[in-house]
Amino acid sequence: MKYLKITLFVFNFLIWLAGCSVMFLGTWLLMDPSKGHLLNLFLPNMTPHETIHLIAYSLLGLGLTVLTVGFFGCRAAFHENQCILAIYMSMQIALIITELITAAVLGLMTFRILSGLEERLATRLADHYGHDPRSDIPFSHSLDFAQFKFNCCGIHGDKDYNGTAWWRHGQISGVKREVPLTCCVLKDIEVKNAGSPMSVISRVFYRTNEQPWLHPQPKDMAACQVEDAVGHDGYRHKDGCLDKISNWLQCESFTLVFLGMSMAGIQTFGIITSAFLCRTIRDMHAE
Repeated sequence: MKYLKITLFVFNFLIWLAGCSVMFLGTWLLMDPSKGHLLNLFLPNMTPHETIHLIAYSLLGLGLTVLTVGFFGCRAAFHENQCILAIYMSMQIALIITELITAAVLGLMTFRILSGLEERLATRLADHYGHDPRSDIPFSHSLDFAQFKFNCCGIHGDKDYNGTAWWRHGQISGVKREVPLTCCVLKDIEVKNAGSPMSVISRVFYRTNEQPWLHPQPKDMAACQVEDAVGHDGYRHKDGCLDKISNWLQCESFTLVFLGMSMAGIQTFGIITSAFLCRTIRDMHAE
């Protein structure tokens, strides 16, 4: 009996840690909405803030639920109450089913989002990139953020902008540029990306709102805009962003799926321990 109670306390402590990790992740997403700019590249029908807030509040709700279930587990072990243990096991089973379904749905959504992503992004870049009122401004800001964060340019490479609506508008207006400024190597090579811990802390506690991807300062603007490859070498990012943003989404999805599966595994052992404890209590009462 004693060892079963200690084991159940240990499992609930691990569940608490997992719940705290989920809540911390949700809080971090609320503090750092920059990930919403990347998500907007995959979910064009929602604004970045709506997307990131939906995910963050879902994580906070899940973390709070896990903490509540862990509290029930510790109370059940302390009081040696079969009824509370039964409620605890039922809650754990419901949580495991929810986590497994969520992990499966997340994996399926990631697969569906990545399917055809190349064509969708290429079309949106060609037709909607730009900052005039007629353009898709959220997409423009999101792509600028991706180019700033990953040091890339376009979807496949820096030649993607040739012939686009943005490029034609520049030719007509007289502002002739080969690539957006976020494709250029910036002056401050030590600039912190929006997702770095210090940048997030600065924005939250010092109320700064740094968005350097909206006001980029190229190291050499003239050299960056040179059409000849030799001329802009070292002043322009040439790699496309497709692989980098796809890898980012896969990594984020894998992290969430792994966290959910780990929690489900810990909870499964908690259920098994609770079942043994419940049986031991029943046998003691029967004697």
